[in-house]
Amino acid sequence: MPLFPFDTSFQRSILRLMMTDDLFCMRTLQHVEAGFFSHEALGWIFKVIERYWRDYQMLCGDVPLRDALRYVQDDKLAYYSAEVEQVILLGAVPSANYVKDKLGDFCKRNLFSIAHRESAGLFNEGKSDAAYDVMAKAQDRIREVDFGEIDRQWFFEELGERQRKRLTDQMKSYRAISTGIPELNALTDGGVQDGEVWSVLSYAKRCKTTWLINQGFGAVRMYAIPVLHIILEGRGDQISARYDSCFSDNLYSKVKLGNIDPQSYRAMQEEYTRLRGLLVVRTMNDWDVNILQIKAEIEELRSAYRFEPVLLIIDYVDLLRSRYRANSETEHQVAGCRDLKRLVNQTGMKCWTAFQAQRPKPNAHTKQHVLTSGNVADAYAKVRIVDAYGSLNATDDEMKAGEMRVFWEGHRDAPVNKTWLISNDLSRMKMVTNVIMDAPDKNG
Repeated sequence: MPLFPFDTSFQRSILRLMMTDDLFCMRTLQHVEAGFFSHEALGWIFKVIERYWRDYQMLCGDVPLRDALRYVQDDKLAYYSAEVEQVILLGAVPSANYVKDKLGDFCKRNLFSIAHRESAGLFNEGKSDAAYDVMAKAQDRIREVDFGEIDRQWFFEELGERQRKRLTDQMKSYRAISTGIPELNALTDGGVQDGEVWSVLSYAKRCKTTWLINQGFGAVRMYAIPVLHIILEGRGDQISARYDSCFSDNLYSKVKLGNIDPQSYRAMQEEYTRLRGLLVVRTMNDWDVNILQIKAEIEELRSAYRFEPVLLIIDYVDLLRSRYRANSETEHQVAGCRDLKRLVNQTGMKCWTAFQAQRPKPNAHTKQHVLTSGNVADAYAKVRIVDAYGSLNATDDEMKAGEMRVFWEGHRDAPVNKTWLISNDLSRMKMVTNVIMDAPDKNG
């Protein structure tokens, strides 16, 4: 009997899917045997799930699986219990489609291998007709191997789901995604287009990450498109807490401590269920990340999880390193930015990122002014590479008042030169457009 060529993590995913997906469980039991699993405990879990299905025509839940441990020999109990908990802890399997495809391919190969050996034996004995018949029957069985969904609709019961899908499909068909500033959208053909890199400039600690989070938040909530947010500095749990605050409209100071009231938590769960699989937050803060590692991450998400990012957020591009040896920080930043633009062009993704500004003048945080492209730190050439660029501006008093001035300087070859005053509520990580202002004095 062949063993699975998959690692134990993948085999646990198979078992967990059998506990959560009726169709997958039924079809797996048709083609898989306990002996396929590479470890005895995993094969035992498979038998428990199989027996429960045969007896009750129901999926085996966490409680029945744990209860079955009562019948395990004492010398094996610790080992089996550990595997049971590993399977249960998986919860939902984010790579379900990938698991189904790989398992289906294994089952087809296994059926073919068995039939080939039997057919070859018959053929060598001179029983050619019987050999052909074995292969013909195997081909029929191979065609029946399908772990996908059955296209069956409960028409009257699924009105809400149909309408949600129609609206989601319509949103996904949009060519551009909103910047969050309606007039900026109007001036730039709708906002961020396929293959474009947009960047904001600001001083340190002046909300670059918050702006990028709001772009990811808006893309997911408004358009239901997949977003990959890559962090090149900082911690992923902090970014996730900020997203939670933004989505739930709860105070960030409470969210990061887990202090979310039950009503808000239920609302978050309901929305997150609808948005499942649309946002990946990936931390890559090793200080030497280049575009090849980002490409590898995207490829892994595509192949292993069927996650195809439409919006890529790089937080932020100044930290991206050159693929080749660079003699200075300037060379690193220009090469990293150019690599990012090339990747976005090749894939057709949309991209948001940020630039660091030069060190502020002594009165920069007390006197109102705006940053322009001339204030970019280290390498002005980055501005020429991106498709659109602007800046985030706020004095200390404006930060305390929850206000921010967004100056948008250019889009491709067309100047914009407009400033918008927005609400900058850092307590809930929300940035909202308020009113348009006059074009700013660029001397700052």
